[in-house]
Amino acid sequence: MTFEQDETVAAPDTLPLAVGPLVVGIGGTIGGVSSTERALRIALDAVEKQGYRTQMFGGADMARLPLYDPKATTRTADEQAFVEAVRGASAVIIASPGYHGSISGVVKNALDLLEETARDERPYLADMPVGLIATAYGWQATGSTIAALRSIVHALRGWPTPFAAAINTQATKFDDEGGASDPAVVEQLRLVGRQVARFAPLSEPAN
Repeated sequence: MTFEQDETVAAPDTLPLAVGPLVVGIGGTIGGVSSTERALRIALDAVEKQGYRTQMFGGADMARLPLYDPKATTRTADEQAFVEAVRGASAVIIASPGYHGSISGVVKNALDLLEETARDERPYLADMPVGLIATAYGWQATGSTIAALRSIVHALRGWPTPFAAAINTQATKFDDEGGASDPAVVEQLRLVGRQVARFAPLSEPAN
């Protein structure tokens, strides 16, 4: 096919984007962008490179979620937005700092809110691939935090992906450009994203 000189072809960025499965990222800390949040962003970028959509709930987003009250009769707009995003997701990546040997309270509170999905056709994280990331200032807390995350994901009926990224922030520093001082850590985080993307199409939410 040939084009005359006065004919134009749409630029690539004007073409419609493919709509792939949604992968939701949950992680961060209160009080600014953290190493945990930067690590999660690297993993989500790897998901996007596979052609999938992502939505991230970082520290600032989770800070707006009230302490979960199972007896509350109403939910805030932020709570509703979080629950609806997970309902529409085909996969999740959870990133938590290691606080006193386990996950942070703000991440746990967000996950507790998924009790709102208990009566859904697909409750909690049922059948979803779930990528896991733990950051801590030292190796001991990274291992125990990953173990805690795996236990929680199993309780929520999700499938932790085979590889989980445990990051010692005493040895690895993240930057504002989406990188880290250790290229091996960046590759580990990308692997989490790629594994989640690989299995996401198998867990399409019910219409």
